[in-house]
Amino acid sequence: MNSYLNEFRVEACPLFKQHQCQQHRPYTCFNWHFANQRRRRPQRKSDGSFNYSPDIYCDKYDENTGICPDGDECVYLHRVSGDVERKYHLRYYKTAQCVHPTDSRGQCVKNGAHCAFAHSSADLRQPQFDQHEAGFSTTVDGDGRDRTSFVIEDPLWHSQDHVLSCYKTEQCRKPARLCRQGYACPFYHNSKDRRRPPAICKYRSTPCPAAKTVDEWLDPELCEAGDACQYCHTRTEQQFHPEIYKSTKCNDMLEHGYCPRAVFCAFAHHDSELHVQRTPYVTSSQASPKEQCSPNTNGGDSMRFGSPISNGTSTPSYSVSDTSILLAVCRKRCSLAFIGCSQSTYWFFARSEFPSRQPKRMRVLMLGISGA
Repeated sequence: MNSYLNEFRVEACPLFKQHQCQQHRPYTCFNWHFANQRRRRPQRKSDGSFNYSPDIYCDKYDENTGICPDGDECVYLHRVSGDVERKYHLRYYKTAQCVHPTDSRGQCVKNGAHCAFAHSSADLRQPQFDQHEAGFSTTVDGDGRDRTSFVIEDPLWHSQDHVLSCYKTEQCRKPARLCRQGYACPFYHNSKDRRRPPAICKYRSTPCPAAKTVDEWLDPELCEAGDACQYCHTRTEQQFHPEIYKSTKCNDMLEHGYCPRAVFCAFAHHDSELHVQRTPYVTSSQASPKEQCSPNTNGGDSMRFGSPISNGTSTPSYSVSDTSILLAVCRKRCSLAFIGCSQSTYWFFARSEFPSRQPKRMRVLMLGISGA
């Protein structure tokens, strides 16, 4: 048991470096093969505290490269592949009974030889707690709730339709760097984390060529069309697009029987979730995504916005509760100038400065607002 607490996925596999490890596919090796599989050894410091928290995730750790700017000295949990830093932490390892049986070799039929849960009473261990746990009081918000249990305490997010309509569409109210929920936070923290509401901005599941290279997502602000673009700007937008969402099985569930993303996972955890027809778009009988995601939003006269010019055809108009969506389309340092009206349509020039790798340039968009 101590070998798992102290050594599991702590060291690099020497055989893998020589292309000789036979436990790579499927990945069952005791050691790590890639940096994002590496786990730090959990320890108690001289003052009785843990070297890193078992509950609060680091928001600077890169899950693809396995790199944190603070290195091994980071006091927050790294979301490594399989969530092994949390599952094999002194707080949690073998402290709960596994729901799966063992095979003839005594190994878990689901998680194999490396199962982090107990399979007998003798296998159970008592959790260890931080002697200075009050120092991690940031896990409790102003209302006295545990931030790590946000999803459990708000049943609204257990609805996949609500997740699909509202996940990462509004900015997190916590100051930068103070929200440690990562993708467990349903609100976005920066432009690469942001997702346009699919019910308002009816973009395709295809990546925008200005926002994505062959294998890397770039800054969404490189796209001059802004929120009016008809293509995905971020990985979150693509994974949570109605055409993509839950259409493939979750690797964490397949390999470990556990997914740290829970209800915010874009992949299917059960066969019943695969290929479900999902239509989260607004209809006359539904509340708008803005109203769904913001319970305190005041209702108002429905208005429409749209661009009358798009390759010779009109861009579809979408129902919204106020003109803030129009401003969202031109959210980049935008100024509007009223130029007239016709047939109950009010026309504006939206003059906006868009960031680009090239020298900054001005672009003029024609937008219209009309009664619903």
